[in-house]
Parts: sequence; C-alpha cells; structure tokens
Amino acid sequence: MTSQDLRNEPDSVFVALQGALAQVFAGLARARSEVDHLRACAPCLRALKVHHAELIGVDGSAHEQLAAWQSEDAAGPAAAAAVDLSEGTWRQGVVYLGRHAIVPLRCDTDELVFGALRLEFAEARELSAGEREALAVVADGLAAFLTARRVVLRQREALRNADRQQATLEAVIDCLPIGIFLAEAGTGTPTLVNRVGVELLGRGVDPNARQETYSEDYQCVRLDSDELLPNEELPLVRTLVTGERHTKMFGILHPDGKRVTIEVTAAPIRDRQGTMFAAVAVIIDVTERNRLEAERAEYRDELIKAQAQALAERSTPLIPLSDEIVAMPLVGTLDRERADQVVETLLAGCAARKARVAILDVTGVPHADTAVAGSLLRAAAAVRLLGVEPILTGIRPDVARALVGLEVDLKSLVTLSTLQDAILYATRTARR
Repeated sequence: MTSQDLRNEPDSVFVALQGALAQVFAGLARARSEVDHLRACAPCLRALKVHHAELIGVDGSAHEQLAAWQSEDAAGPAAAAAVDLSEGTWRQGVVYLGRHAIVPLRCDTDELVFGALRLEFAEARELSAGEREALAVVADGLAAFLTARRVVLRQREALRNADRQQATLEAVIDCLPIGIFLAEAGTGTPTLVNRVGVELLGRGVDPNARQETYSEDYQCVRLDSDELLPNEELPLVRTLVTGERHTKMFGILHPDGKRVTIEVTAAPIRDRQGTMFAAVAVIIDVTERNRLEAERAEYRDELIKAQAQALAERSTPLIPLSDEIVAMPLVGTLDRERADQVVETLLAGCAARKARVAILDVTGVPHADTAVAGSLLRAAAAVRLLGVEPILTGIRPDVARALVGLEVDLKSLVTLSTLQDAILYATRTARR
C-alpha cells in the first residue's frame, strides 16, 4: 500500500482524508495524555465513519483500556469486538472483521507491539485501499507520538529518581558523624562536602578550590608544629595524583586559633570502565582520641614507675659483708607477704654462707606498726635458731614503740642506731 492508494480515491474523499490527517497530526503534536492523543485522531476517525474507538495498552498477554472515544453520531455503547486481544493474529497486522478493526501500535525502534487501536464502524463495510492507508498513517503517527511521550515520561521519571537518590545520598552523608569531602579528578574542585566536613575544616569550602592549594587553603599543619604540611603529602592530593588509597594524620588550624587533629583516608571513585572521575576523603576528628591516648600513655608510664618502685621496695637483697657477716637493708613497706620473703631469703642466705651475724637494717621502712615489729622479731628469732646472731639497725621511734607494744623480752636482741655501728659490732663479734 502506498500514498498512491489515497490519491486514487474520489476527489471529495481524498480532500476529506487529507484534511483529516493534517488535523490529526496537528492535534497529536499538542496532546499531553493518551486521552488527548486518541481525541486528536477524531477527524480521521470521523472520515472513516468510526463510531467507537479504544486505545488499548498491551503488556505481554495483559491489556488495559487507556482511552476511549465516541462519535457524535454513535447511538449507543460500543459493541464487543469480534477479535479477542489475547489472540496473537492482530499483532502481525491490521485485522478487519465486519464492523470491527484492530490496528497494532508498534514502537519504531524495536518493532515491539505496545498497544492497539480497536475500532467499531457505523456499519459493516470494506475499507478502500486509500482508507486503509489513511488508517495506517493515523496508527503510525499515534504510535510515534505515544512512544515519544513514553520516552519523555521515562526520562522525567529517571530524572526524578536521580534527584531523589541524590537528595537521599546528600541527606545520609550530611547526617554522618564524620567529614566527607568529594573532589573532581584532574582539578580537585570540591563537588560535595557534608556538614561535619565543613566544621572540621573550620573555614568553609571554596567551590573554586584546587588541589594545588589545599594545604594553604585549609591550613593543614604537621602534628608536632604549626608548619604547613606540603601539599603533596595530603592524602586526597596523593589519591588524585596516584589513583590509590592513602591515609595520614595531621592538624588543622581554625581562624579562631583552635587546633583540630584529623585523620584523613582518601580513596578513588571510578566508573564501570575503571576510570577515576573523583576522589573521596573521609575525615575523622581524633583530637580527643589523641588526648586520651596521651593521658593513658602518661598513666601507663606512671604505673610502670610505681610498679618498678614497688618491685624495688619488695626486693630483699642479702649483702655479704664478709665470710661470716651478711646484711639485709629493707626499703619500702613491709607487709606480711614481704616479711615472709625476708625470713626465707635471710634463712637461705645465712645457711648457704654459714654466717655468724645477720644485720637487718630498717632505715628505709617508712611505716611501722605491731605487724611490722612482729615480722622483724620473727626474722630475728628464725636466724637465731640457725646459730646466727641478729642485729637490728635504723630503728626509729615509731618502730621502737611498736616493738615495746608487743610486750616481749627484747634483752637478747641487739639493736644499734646505724648500719655502720652494726658492722663494727659484727666484726668484733666474728673475731671472738
């Protein structure tokens, strides 16, 4: 069928169909909905003596009425179509059956049938070749405009979805408790910075910033000084240059003089082809964390010192002064556990060296009570059982009061004021 078929119609019919087709395409161009599109076809439908028309949307085997039109001459509702849309015959081409016709609507790009135009004529008749061509032209035009409209609607929906996704992403990023800084590859121009990122940087974000001036723009300084960090050492700059992930900790000087320590991890953002088109920097405020770590380190050092001191206090060195004389200077607190250690060390040392005199110097014991005094007496009694003479030196008034408070006989216990006196006494005793 060609346009010659339309020209072969009688002059009156040719003129009517030509005029109708012109009106149809003018109306299709202005239409904004399926109903408008079907109404735009009315001039041609009237010329073809159509009483009822339906625009049907087809999706696989399912179909639904999108729009309906009725001629002013139609007396009643549309009659049921002679061909069921569930049959596949009409998809191959126009089907004419008596008073009805079903015209498939195809998408130009893939020839996919997406709808149908179902017609009911005023009476059963055979359409001429020119009328069939006119109907085919209307169907093609209707399909083309409907396809274009669907494309536009899909594009609009895609844009709305993209806008929603972007708004959602920005809202989520803005609620994160860490800073996010996105920069364009090649220039380093910021494309997205969330609220926390702006706060941590302290001076807003210049939309025209470049990666070559990041360090100066945001006053990035070394951890141990106010010296500006070289721009090429910044993680985001290194990622933009190398396309690899980088992490570094450094300081930010705010305009108000406040100093913030941040840890920045930068990573590339690539498209499906692997091309880096941007980079993201995750910024974490570690100022408080570093302060706490410094406090913990200081506490740990103090604890180590205290433990070392306690260990030194708990050590009970036995010092041999000669073959027959040993001395044990006691330093620090003397509790029951340590007293037992003193007795054990003293007995083992005296037995091993076969000492005759053992000097216990308590000058370095800061506190003394009856328990301490009792420990000293137990140590003295224990070495005496080995035949060793015990000597106590460095007894302060509180130690003396504690010893007296035990109400024991101290006549057999030799006590001297200093370790030097005890050594002289022990030397004379050992010579006898």
